[in-house]
Amino acid sequence: MAGNIMKNGVNQLLLILFLVFPLSTQAASYKSVIAFGDSLTDNGNIRRFTDGAIWVETLASSFEASLYDFAHSGATTGYDNPAAGLNYSGLQWQLENYSAPADDALFTLWIGANDLEQGRSFETAAENIATALQSLYADGARDILVGNLPNIGATPRFIDYGLETATLATQWTMGFNVQLATVLSVFEQSYPDVNLYRLDVYELFENFTPQTSEWRELFWTDGFHPSSVGHQLIADTALTHLEAVPAPASILLIGSGIIGLALLRRKLA
Repeated sequence: MAGNIMKNGVNQLLLILFLVFPLSTQAASYKSVIAFGDSLTDNGNIRRFTDGAIWVETLASSFEASLYDFAHSGATTGYDNPAAGLNYSGLQWQLENYSAPADDALFTLWIGANDLEQGRSFETAAENIATALQSLYADGARDILVGNLPNIGATPRFIDYGLETATLATQWTMGFNVQLATVLSVFEQSYPDVNLYRLDVYELFENFTPQTSEWRELFWTDGFHPSSVGHQLIADTALTHLEAVPAPASILLIGSGIIGLALLRRKLA
């Protein structure tokens, strides 16, 4: 029975992959990827929270570019990192202290969940990202990829917290994403020389997070952080906006990997 559920889930995933990801026709070439954020992007500055490659590692590898990863697990959009017991390493601190070449660079910015966890307003979090974008522009960034938040209330961890907490988290997420969309539109209008790419993680996760134990094991590492499968999907979503290689080619590889992982886990069970 569990095997049939997994098989059906994989088949549904492969179908959705082809429906969700369009062919990419825009060429891009980067010498470096410069990343800012929290545990969803941290590849070891504080801690790696996944069982494989982080999405920005895959992204940089796809362009054969150098990766400069300044994300810190637990970081807020402000200056601090209460989750790690630090009064620094937040987004504003990352921007003040990073060093990387801006020429032919893609800058990535994905953060916000820890502001929710710390009880801070989504309005302030979005304003902090607006400040960050201004800072990046002043530093010479002209290609910027910004991610919104997945539905935090729909993650296994928050579902386990109970309906009330999960609902509040969902409301916060939606409020933040609306504010962020406004911030991005204003920034784009103010700086037409910037190539601003929107990474819609909310929509992506809504498609790929069925609430079954098999899917939770496959898609999530710990109930909150995506597994390597989740990170691969995030990277591929970004690549559909950034590169000329048709997305379905890489999607087939992802699908093959998912099937292989599913079969391996069934064999080990």
